[in-house]
Amino acid sequence: MKIFILAGGLGTRLKPRFGELPKALAPLGGRPFLARQLEWLVAAGVRDAVLCTGYGADAVRAALGDGAALGIALQHSVEEEPLGTGGALQLAEHFVTGPCLVANGDTLAPCDPWALERVRWESGALGAVALFRVADAAGRGRVELGADGGVARFVEKDPTQAGAAWVNGGLYAFAPEMWRRMPRPPSGRSAMPFSLERDVLPALAAEGRLAALPVEGEFYDIGTPEDWERAERRFGS
Repeated sequence: MKIFILAGGLGTRLKPRFGELPKALAPLGGRPFLARQLEWLVAAGVRDAVLCTGYGADAVRAALGDGAALGIALQHSVEEEPLGTGGALQLAEHFVTGPCLVANGDTLAPCDPWALERVRWESGALGAVALFRVADAAGRGRVELGADGGVARFVEKDPTQAGAAWVNGGLYAFAPEMWRRMPRPPSGRSAMPFSLERDVLPALAAEGRLAALPVEGEFYDIGTPEDWERAERRFGS
């Protein structure tokens, strides 16, 4: 399976620590986050990836090249303007050749990606998302499951939410039809700005066409300085 990695984020909240370095290249234990993510994918048997980049695209290409040093074939889809997570995937549609994986470029969600695709395929869903259990969901959006085990709905961050909950781990399996469900760009444009998380996934969940793979264990992201510090304690030791 091919994986599309959404690595075009500005990393605004990390700028005080890393300056103009693209978020996907923020170091963990002295190595770029994206390199660690790709190594995990290679270990899981994934050998083909498309990096969806924007800000810092040249730096990402210079750091990782064609992926040969990591054992994975890399292709690059570069947005000329910020397109959001959905628009970045829309721009990269010409790389789609079949069922595929999608991962956030600032999230490491250790699980079996093939199991995620198997859940999607066996349920007949258009997509599947890896879910992780957190002890305190107050600072995160949470995911509620339906009676069939699929995603029922996404709930926005709620500071009053106490206790454990399932959260989106930023790793997905999608059927090719997913791209036909995206908002169509204006005539003459190959992509338009929109959010995968807000504009596509909730509608799939409402239709009962978004499966879930609950995963035991922890996932890591580097979206905020606090999250980066937690990941650094894990990978820098």
